[in-house]
This record gives sequence, C-alpha cells and structure tokens, in this order.
Amino acid sequence: MEKEIDRIISEIKATWSKDEIIRFLYVKLAPFFKRDLNYFMAEDDEKYRQYQQGFINRGFDIVCSTISDYYVKLFSEFGIEAKKVAANSAKIPLFAVIVKGNHSWFYIDPLNDLFHNQYGLNTTEFGVLPHYKTLNNNYPFLDVLPSEYVRDIDKKIQLPETLDSFFQELHMEMTERNYVFDFFGLEKEDYTALFDKKIEFINKYLLNKGQVNGPFERISLYLFLERMLFFKKEKKNILIKLVKEDLQYIPYIEYANHNKNQVSSYIEEEKDGNYTLVRKK
Repeated sequence: MEKEIDRIISEIKATWSKDEIIRFLYVKLAPFFKRDLNYFMAEDDEKYRQYQQGFINRGFDIVCSTISDYYVKLFSEFGIEAKKVAANSAKIPLFAVIVKGNHSWFYIDPLNDLFHNQYGLNTTEFGVLPHYKTLNNNYPFLDVLPSEYVRDIDKKIQLPETLDSFFQELHMEMTERNYVFDFFGLEKEDYTALFDKKIEFINKYLLNKGQVNGPFERISLYLFLERMLFFKKEKKNILIKLVKEDLQYIPYIEYANHNKNQVSSYIEEEKDGNYTLVRKK
C-alpha cells in the first residue's frame, strides 16, 4: 500500500500549484482509507471514551481526526499550510481541515468526501462554505472555490470524469415506474421481482465501479444506489445494514413486501477485490 501511495504522490508535477496538489491528493488517496470499525461500531459511551483518551492512529483505518492529521502532515511536506479544526461543538466534535491554497484558506472534509472520491463522484466538501456555525464563526476568512475552477483543476491534473451525469440519467430511468417494469419485463406492481432485477443490474454494472473497500464505505455505496435506483414506494421497504459474520462486518440488503409476505435479502461477498451480492432468501 505504501508503495502504491508513493507512486501516486510521485505523479505530482513540479509545475502544479498548491490548489492542484491539494486536489490531487484529496481525490487520489481516498481509496486507501476506510472507517475504523473499532470506533464506528462502538456504543456512544465507548466512542466518547476513545475521543477523551485521544484517538489511536490505526494507519488507514481512520476517524475524522486521524485522517485530518494525515492530510495536514502530507500537505506540509509540499510546503502547504493546513490545520485540523473542530467543525462543530458536539460532545464528540467532527474534525476537518482548513488549508492555505494559492491565494486563500479554504475548507475540506476528507472523511465525509471519502465515498464520493472512492466511487468517482463529485466532491461535496472541497472548497465549499462549511455548514457548521462553529467552524464559520471561528474561521470567517475561509474562501469558497467556484465549481468551474475546481473542474478546471480536475482537467489539468487529469482526474477522470465523475459518474454524476451517468447516475442522473440512470435515476430518471430507474425511478420511472411504467418504464422500469417494462424494461425488466415484469408485471406491474411486482415489487419483489423488481427489487431482484435491480440487484441483478447492480451486480452486473455498478457494484465494482471505483475503489470502495471499507465496510462502512460499502454501506455508503448501497445507500447511494438506493437513492439512485429505487423510488419512494420501494425505499420504505428496503433495509441496508452491516451484519457480523465470521468476526467480520458485511453489508446486507433486504426488501420486505409486507403486503405479500415476501422477503428478498442479499449479503455481500468479496473475492480478489471483486464484490457480489448473493441471495440469502
């Protein structure tokens, strides 16, 4: 892993500006991180204990504080000023990063953009106005980077195009009820069969896009696909969660058609870095 990270870092060109370096590292290194289950699966009291004692650095198994520390240190190696900051005043604060780019300081949140960067979607927490009063009050000088400017950076540093336009079109098709039942050759209102067909579609076309490797990040993927592929009547009957099997946490997705007493459930399996949803019932 360290060698692959070094290889990616070596792609940075001496002519790149600070903003370009920040953006490149923010997007390209995301696939190496995953949320630390020692924290995210713990009870609230245990989470608070870990926060009070100081979060343990578990390498690439991260919480908001440790991934912020990682980027602050990495940016400093390129002569870029950055600071880990508490974004809110919660009992366990969310930590993020403010960084000094070409001309000004701006806000980034590598944890909350982790899935977006891993799957290849537009970032939502890079150079934006923070939606935290505490952070805005403490750092009123933060700049907002125009979306056009960020897109120009992505082109210059040759980041691949994001999947957002693709999913916008897919969302329109998959949530049009008359169309989608015809598309899959199903009888109208057969929602259990429709769920199974959509899972089949996800397995074939969507499950292994990007580099989404952590259990929590995989759950983020399924929640995103739920928003994109399922309409309201379907979503109210869908359950997405992590289950523990053989000492590992694994994504599980279920559709319960209570009107017909039908349940269709799938659990994720992984082999050689490829993921598949396998039917349970």
